[in-house]
Amino acid sequence: MGQTERARIQQRVVASRTVVTERISGAIRRQIPAYATLGDAQRRETEAIAAWGVQRLLELWVSGTSLDEADLRQFHGIGVARGTDGRPLFAVLRAYRVAAVEASGLIHQMAGDDLTLDDALALNRVLLESLDEISEVLFAGHTSATTRLTGDRDDVVRALADDLVTGRQTSTAALADRSEQLGIALPSRLGLTVIGALDGEEVTAGEVARVAAAVDDPDGDALVLTTTRSGQGVLLHSRPVVDATPSARWRTCVVDDVALADLPATFRIASAAVRHAPPEACGGGPLDEADALLVALLRGEPRVDPRTFASTALRPLLAPGQAHVLEGLSAYLLTGSSTEAGRRLGLHPQSMRHRLRRSRAVTGRDLADPWDHLVLRTATTVLAIAAD
Repeated sequence: MGQTERARIQQRVVASRTVVTERISGAIRRQIPAYATLGDAQRRETEAIAAWGVQRLLELWVSGTSLDEADLRQFHGIGVARGTDGRPLFAVLRAYRVAAVEASGLIHQMAGDDLTLDDALALNRVLLESLDEISEVLFAGHTSATTRLTGDRDDVVRALADDLVTGRQTSTAALADRSEQLGIALPSRLGLTVIGALDGEEVTAGEVARVAAAVDDPDGDALVLTTTRSGQGVLLHSRPVVDATPSARWRTCVVDDVALADLPATFRIASAAVRHAPPEACGGGPLDEADALLVALLRGEPRVDPRTFASTALRPLLAPGQAHVLEGLSAYLLTGSSTEAGRRLGLHPQSMRHRLRRSRAVTGRDLADPWDHLVLRTATTVLAIAAD
């Protein structure tokens, strides 16, 4: 068969363009889940690409030529578009393989007995060579788009974290819109971790990312936002950080369960605590909210209410059923002796020691530790003054 005969088959296929397009796009939707749920606009786009692709394939077959630079640029652009709209690369590449098989079958069917063995071999060669080149430029376009989007998304997520800890978010509605655009579910409360280097060096984004990887996430659904502020690393997380102090050269403050509206104030206090807490405050692991509030009070921070510090430091002992433990702790801190404290409360020494052990278990603070002792002594003193 010569070029004239191939051209007649080409005209026959083009005349049945609607049927050809529907068959190809239908095969793609049936065989590839990512294409089964496309919207109307995306489906029309897929059909248009299929129609153009078959027409171009026939032109190459008739003329005995190969894809040119303009064709490859076109397919590169399609790869960029698919990467931008989030269609998986493996699904995109498979769609073209499915389309090639379907198109070949349709051409053979419509050509009937007019298709010679040489023509069939030539058609298959055009298909295979074209598919190889198309796959390469689709891959390049898709990869460039997803790489750019990933970088852009990282910047957008980092900006969201910055806005949350500095209070630049405009409104609840705007925050919801940003979260939806990023495809994240932003809870109403988050944990806050601030990391600073003891040697004065800046904490890098890579170091923050390694801490983020230590978030307790057994179900794979934890939200972690990271950024850096003034040389410190900042994490906002929906689950606890398993190891918040992965390096001996770091000082860390972790505050759990912070309302989004309170993040800016909490960040300021935690950041200052990481920067200014005395060495003895950091010997037992990360600083917590009570530690940070005490550092703020000692530094004369006017926006910190001493009663807020006291209720935070003693929160476990202010729960129902813990009043007797708080009473025992307060008496011990006032007298400096478990024996004297027990005598004042009319308790057997063993009962007094039990209350102190219970205090340590509930608060996590050891009275033998100088910093923990200072935290509890200050908190109980504030509480006693506030009660007068």
